[in-house]
Amino acid sequence: MTASTRAVLTWIGALFGVAGTAFVAARLYAYWGVIDVAGIGRGGYVLIVLLAVIYGAANLLLAFAWGELLRHLGVERPLRWTIWAYATSQLAKYAPGNVLQFLGRQALGVAAGIPNLPLAKSTLLELVVVGCTAALFAPLALPLVWPAIGWAVASGLFVLCLAIGWAAAFRFWGSRIAAAALLQCLFLIVSGLCFAVAFLIVGGSAGPGRIAMLSGAFVVAWLAGLVTPGAPAGVGVREAVLLWLLSGVATDTTTLLAVVAGRLITVAGDLLFYAAGQLAAFRTGMDDRS
Repeated sequence: MTASTRAVLTWIGALFGVAGTAFVAARLYAYWGVIDVAGIGRGGYVLIVLLAVIYGAANLLLAFAWGELLRHLGVERPLRWTIWAYATSQLAKYAPGNVLQFLGRQALGVAAGIPNLPLAKSTLLELVVVGCTAALFAPLALPLVWPAIGWAVASGLFVLCLAIGWAAAFRFWGSRIAAAALLQCLFLIVSGLCFAVAFLIVGGSAGPGRIAMLSGAFVVAWLAGLVTPGAPAGVGVREAVLLWLLSGVATDTTTLLAVVAGRLITVAGDLLFYAAGQLAAFRTGMDDRS
């Protein structure tokens, strides 16, 4: 591949990230207008900012997981490149279609000298592994639709499902896939807890059982958005599922505020991750982006 071709592909991948940034800015503006500023309070907004930082840092887990999948496919790239490429392409998930992040990552990978086939396989593997991992969180949300199942039993089922799922991944797919699944699981746990705290910020009730159910509901809703074609970052789908799941434990107003606050956290966190990836590449003088 010529240097000019690599440069063009790198720019294409970066443009996907820029396009995603524009959509992120629009989403942030829209969400800000919906949130009841006075109701949340100054302390609530401080917590939202802190949660956005935590969520942004948790995106590193997804980048590390993608690196494990690449190594499973025989592709070795420096960790800093993996983080940069993932951060650069990830914001494009907010663009219509919900596929531009993968196309951008594909372009960046090809520009770095990685063959098309293992890159495409890594994307498919990522979707399968994270989808299967997210499905394991379903037991946590069971009490929301079947109250007879207490949160303690649901949590026990969740732990059992995680153990069986990870053992199966290690046994049939190998250590790299198992490591990727574990990293993705940690990311989903952080994501679910961020939403649970957002629910408490807007006035929802507390308690370990409620937090466990809220976390599970968020991951289930996240999975629904992931598998819905054309929904940018699951927009609309995730919110609808959460409103349905939480209809029995909170008013629609509280749930809607929690959903909006949760979206603000995830969008701002994704933006912070993107900015950190670019800053890290710039400060380290990374010269292997293409």
